[in-house]
This record gives sequence, C-alpha cells and structure tokens, in this order.
Amino acid sequence: MDDNVENYINFLSDDCLICIFNKLEKLPDAALNQLRISGASLQSLSFYCCSGITDDGLEVVSIGCPNLRFIRCWIQRLSSPTGLDGLDRVGYARSLRFLNLRMCRYLTDDSVTAIASGCPLIEEWSLAVCHGVRLPGWSAIGLLCNKLRILHVNRCRNICDQGLQALGDGCVCLQVLHIHGCGKITNNGLASFSIARPNVKQRADEVMCIGPSIEDLFRLQ
Repeated sequence: MDDNVENYINFLSDDCLICIFNKLEKLPDAALNQLRISGASLQSLSFYCCSGITDDGLEVVSIGCPNLRFIRCWIQRLSSPTGLDGLDRVGYARSLRFLNLRMCRYLTDDSVTAIASGCPLIEEWSLAVCHGVRLPGWSAIGLLCNKLRILHVNRCRNICDQGLQALGDGCVCLQVLHIHGCGKITNNGLASFSIARPNVKQRADEVMCIGPSIEDLFRLQ
C-alpha cells in the first residue's frame, strides 16, 4: 500500500472501512491502524480470506476497538514474526461476545487460552475445524469461559473424551454444543457428557455464520 492510499484511509469512516475490508483479499496493517484512531464505536468486524494481516494488526484492532462485540476471522495462517499463530491478540478485546474462528486450522492452545482469559464476556464461539486445539485449549475454555452459551466444535480432530469432559465440568452457562465428526470422541464420552450436562443441547448441524440474532443486536446496544 503506497503513502497516498494510506493518507486516503485516514479520511474514511469506520463503516466505509469495514465495507472495504470485507472485499479485500490482502489487508495491510496500515488499514487496520486507522481503527486505533476511530474504532471506538465499532462493534462488528469480519476478516474473510484476507491475507497480509499480522498479529500486530490484530492487536491494533482488539485494543483500538474497545466496544468490539463480534469478530469473524477466517484466516488460514496469520503473519507473525514470532512463528506463533498470532490469534492470541484477540484476547485484548475484552468486550467480545461472539467469535467465529471456524477453519482457523493453525489456532493453538496458547491462543485459545489467551482468548478465554482475556474475553470473559464471550457467549458464542466457533472452533469448528480448528485442528490445532487440543486438551489444554479445551480445558482453558471449560475453566475460564463462564458466560459461554454456544460452542461449535464440529470436525475438530483433536477434541477427545477428556476435552469434552473439561467442557462439561466447566462452562456453567453452556446451552448448546454443536458437535459431530470428532473422531477422537467415543460414544461413552458423549454419554458421560449427556449425563453430566443433561440440559445442554447437542446438535449435529454445522453452522458457518454465527453471531447475534435481532434480539441480541438490541441487547448489545
């Protein structure tokens, strides 16, 4: 991105920026940095198939948008000089309530733990097809996500009976668990979860788009 384009970005509204972000295949940190200045009112943000985003850029968004409630982030790999997946920076978004990380296959347990610890208000979280999440990540969610109502774990290769038990032992507000295609979870594991948490609905459908309903949108104001 050249200097002239960066100068134009400074004059764009948040709504205009978001419309542009949703259409870009490559999203530089210079664009995200504008949200540090003007993103105070922003509540929803979507990164869909964007490349060029770094962990620093994601940190700018999480810190610069203190009222951010919803993030949809489908990034196959985040650019990070540390070699980590970088998604731990989402943990700075303390007002976050809806997080869609579906198909972020390189998401790590460390990042899941950072998000679970840093986003205490999170109500719905999609980790479908997040193969990098293992027992430490599921345990962190169970321990720390006390407001979580809906969790999506469809087709996660590395959730096992122990991970499912960790979710059942914690997540006291959990109402719906979207779960199917998890090869390491046995019938006994599912049965044990059902006995321990009979009020949690287990659903086999895979939801690609999550987020607040119309009623929730009014509640978020």
